[in-house]
Amino acid sequence: MLQLFKYLTFTLVIVFAMYSCQEAPKAKEVKKLPSNSLQFQISGSNKLDVTFSLVLPEKKVKEYSFNVEINQLGDKKDWKDTTWKHASLDTGLTSFLTYIHDLPFEGSRNATYVYKNNGFTLEEAFQGDEIDTALLRVRMLSLIEKKEGSVNLAKEAMYVKPKYTKDSKELVAAKQALERCLNSSFSFSHNGRSFYLNRTKIGPWLGLDENLKVQVNFFGAQEYMQKIASQIEKPLSEILADLEMLDPADSTAETMFPRMNIAQEIDEMIKQILNGRSVSKEIVFVNRSLPKGIKQGLKDFVEISIMEQKLWLFKGGSLILETDVVTGNEKLERNTPVGDFKILFKTRDKTLKGPGYASFVSYWMPFHQGYGLHDATWRRRFGASIYQDGGSHGCVNIPPKMAPVVYENVHVGTPVIIRN
Repeated sequence: MLQLFKYLTFTLVIVFAMYSCQEAPKAKEVKKLPSNSLQFQISGSNKLDVTFSLVLPEKKVKEYSFNVEINQLGDKKDWKDTTWKHASLDTGLTSFLTYIHDLPFEGSRNATYVYKNNGFTLEEAFQGDEIDTALLRVRMLSLIEKKEGSVNLAKEAMYVKPKYTKDSKELVAAKQALERCLNSSFSFSHNGRSFYLNRTKIGPWLGLDENLKVQVNFFGAQEYMQKIASQIEKPLSEILADLEMLDPADSTAETMFPRMNIAQEIDEMIKQILNGRSVSKEIVFVNRSLPKGIKQGLKDFVEISIMEQKLWLFKGGSLILETDVVTGNEKLERNTPVGDFKILFKTRDKTLKGPGYASFVSYWMPFHQGYGLHDATWRRRFGASIYQDGGSHGCVNIPPKMAPVVYENVHVGTPVIIRN
C-alpha cells in the first residue's frame, strides 16, 4: 500500500509538471547589454524618466558610446532615442547634459515685489524644474565610477533653485528702492499746457530684474509720452496737407517740422524716477525732416531713419504708424543697409539664424538678402542711441506691439526706404 501511494504521488508530480510547462507563458525576451556597458535611470518631476546607457571603450575601439532614451515626459511625445560617440567621457557627458537641458522645463523665479492696489505686494519664490546640469554631471561621474545606481532629481535637489527668497536681505533693500521711486513726480509743460505724472502712473511701470535691481518699464513710459505728443504735436497728415504744392521731383527740398524728442524725454524721466526725484520741465522739441518717400511721390511705403531710429508706415498717402526702432549695431559693424528696397515676402513664426545666434520672431518681412523688418520680444526698449553699441545684426527691430501693424499693411513689393 505504501509503495502504491508513493507511485501515485510521483505520477501526479510528473503530470503537474508537464501541465505547468505547457501552460506557462513565454518569458519576455530581454536584450542583453554588452559586458562593457553601464545603464542608469534618471527620474524627476513631470513624469521625467530617462534611461542613460554608456558603452565603455575597448582596446581596439577607443571611444565611448552614449545612448539616451526618454521613456516618459508628460505630454511630450516627440523626444526620440539619441546616440553619441565620443573619444572622451567628458565631452560625451557634455553632449548628454546639453540634451537633457534642452528638455522642456519651467524655470525658477525669485521672490519679488509687484505693484498692486497702490503698493508693492510680495510674490514668493517659485521652484521650477530646470535641471542643474553641473550637479548632475558630478552625480553621473559618481555613478559611472561605482558602475551602479540611479538618480532622482527631485529627492536629490538637482533643480536650479531661486537665487532670492522672501528671507533674502537683498529683497528688503529692493523694496526700499521701489518705494523711493514712488516719491517721484513730474510736471511737463509746453505752450501753457501742463501734464502731470505721479505715483499712480509710475507704480505700474516699476519692477525688479533677476538681480533685484529696480527696472522701469520703457514701454509704459513711452506710451505715456506718446499720448502727450499726440496732444501737442501737429499731425504729420496736416503738415503734408500744407505741403501739397511741393514738387516731388525737387529732391533738394528739405522740409523740417518740429517733433517731441520722445527718446530723450524718456531717458531723462527714467533716470529721475530711479533717484526718486520730482521734476518740472519744458518739453524738448527737435526738427525732423520730411519722409523721403513723400518726395518720391509714393503712396504706400515704409521708411526708416537710422539717425533718428524711427520707422514710418504710409498707406494710401496717409501715415499709419510712427514708431521707434533699433537698427544694426554700428560698433560691431553690423550696419543696416541704406538705400531703396522692397518687401521680398512676409511670413509668420520664423527662427532667424546666424553666426552665434538663433532668434524666434513672430513677424518676418525681409527686404534685402538676409536683412528684414521683424519684432524683437527680447528688447525692453527701442529708439535713442541703442543701435550704436547694442543694435541688431543688421535687421530693423520693431516693438512687439507695433510689428503686427506693419505686417498687416505691407505686401510683396512695398517699397522700404532706409536713410541715414
